[in-house]
Amino acid sequence: MTRSRRFRTIFAAVALTALAAAGCVGSGGDFSLFGYSTVPPYDPNIRSVHIPVFKTIAFYGDPYRGIEADVTRAVVNELSTRRTPIRVVGDADRADTELIGTIVSIDKWVLNRNQLNYARELELVITAEIVWRDLRSGKVLTNPRRGAQPVPEQFDPSLPPPPPLPPDQTVVPVRLTSVGRFIPELGESNATGQKAAIDMLARQIVDMMESPW
Repeated sequence: MTRSRRFRTIFAAVALTALAAAGCVGSGGDFSLFGYSTVPPYDPNIRSVHIPVFKTIAFYGDPYRGIEADVTRAVVNELSTRRTPIRVVGDADRADTELIGTIVSIDKWVLNRNQLNYARELELVITAEIVWRDLRSGKVLTNPRRGAQPVPEQFDPSLPPPPPLPPDQTVVPVRLTSVGRFIPELGESNATGQKAAIDMLARQIVDMMESPW
């Protein structure tokens, strides 16, 4: 081993020791230091989510047929690729929470035209409404309210279902808007803008599931 490599090894060991001494290193390799932490910003009491196929009330043509399934798949993939304690389950009876989404509008706008009046730059705008609720307590996580029942530490299928929400506690969905731009002259197409908008919407939805600061 060369001297420089030996020095780097010793320096890395000393740095890790200092971090462990100054902070708190967990079993998963996460640590806290000076008020900051590498623990994923999600509620550890929420371990699973059921995501039904999104609904759509938007008026659209053939290019966007089946877009609700594409959005649902993108949200599942985003959750699966991120470092979160929340796993996606197919059975609502086995899930801690449920994420319900509705696509309310799909719009395409021309931003720029060339001298021949052909569309040069366009954007696809997708707007969706999201409701995330806890199946154990009945609490709507996207619409916090007073008087919500405490969440049990462990999901027990034998527990009775949560009571219905009082009439005065209306569920207000979170409205998210995503944009996907594309330039046909660069070889991009409507499918390019659609994928960009769907991926942005999926990121926004998973960001919304993070615990508040």
